Amino acid sequence: MVEYLPVATQTLWADLNERAWTGNLEALTAGSGGSAYAREVKGRRYWYWRAPTEHGERPAPRYIGPESEQVLARIDRLKDEVESRRDRRDMVRALRAARLPVPDPRTGDVLAALAEAGAFRLRATLIGSVAFQCYAGLLGVRLPASLSRTGDVNIAQFHSIALAVEDSIEENLESLLKRVDRRFRAVLDPFESGRTLRYVLEVSGQETYSLDILSPLRGPERGRLTRLRALRSDAHLMRFLDYLLYQEQNAVVLHGAGVPVNVPAPERYALHKLIVAQLRQASAGSQAKAGKDLEQAQALIAILAETRPDDLRDAWSELRARGPSWRQKADRSLRRLSPDLQVALTGP
Repeated sequence: MVEYLPVATQTLWADLNERAWTGNLEALTAGSGGSAYAREVKGRRYWYWRAPTEHGERPAPRYIGPESEQVLARIDRLKDEVESRRDRRDMVRALRAARLPVPDPRTGDVLAALAEAGAFRLRATLIGSVAFQCYAGLLGVRLPASLSRTGDVNIAQFHSIALAVEDSIEENLESLLKRVDRRFRAVLDPFESGRTLRYVLEVSGQETYSLDILSPLRGPERGRLTRLRALRSDAHLMRFLDYLLYQEQNAVVLHGAGVPVNVPAPERYALHKLIVAQLRQASAGSQAKAGKDLEQAQALIAILAETRPDDLRDAWSELRARGPSWRQKADRSLRRLSPDLQVALTGP
């Protein structure tokens, strides 16, 4: 039986999600807080914004402008934004106290850096177990805590979106991650000179954390990597990923003042896990991950069968219509689900 969150908790999460996504240009300047101050030069006042210390370092002040009615009005808006972020941090604390899933601190910092750089505004999508955490608030339900734990982050984007948007993050992804932790580095592809496979954080020579950038592979094989201009990074091409990324949804990660991210539609996430579980079966070392894939799929399918049965069956029909390879993999995983979940997808 589905365990629903209290209505007050559902409402609080929805409000936080809306506030996190309704940022404006002032929010980008105010960042995570700070204060305005003036310098007087030759009798005229010039205003600056001093951001708070981050990771032991204080960012350089940002120039706002010479004192004028317009500049003072902008400073007032900046102060309002800082106050809004304080309110959002209080909301995050309340939701964490209500036992909603939360990321580990490093993952939260990585996602916050990506969000502030504009990655999710440019329709990058968070996938994997960190995205699974978001479905508790998005669906208003309890999720098994053991299925939300992860040691890495996966971000995906359509190559066509990367080409279409006339915008990009301001700095390359490796530089962005190094601002979170200087130990991050890009791992280069041994077969394609100068191309990046992934980003890892190493401690004493041991890889302890990773960020993978992915993009769907459709049509004939064309190498392992593609360039995502909007994210200023290479991305690993993967089959079956396009199904997951259609109709992504706005969500918020419970870290800091709430990090606005995109996640796959929950029914697509659940059914895509049926495919991924079969792809992992080829390797004995990844069979444990395949088991977790199926557990996540079962948990979401059970919830969606009650909360969004039509969306679930429509997504199942679309998946099977994609071709024999899709049907074969999905059906193999389907047979490992309980009979009631099989009926929820295929009908009586």
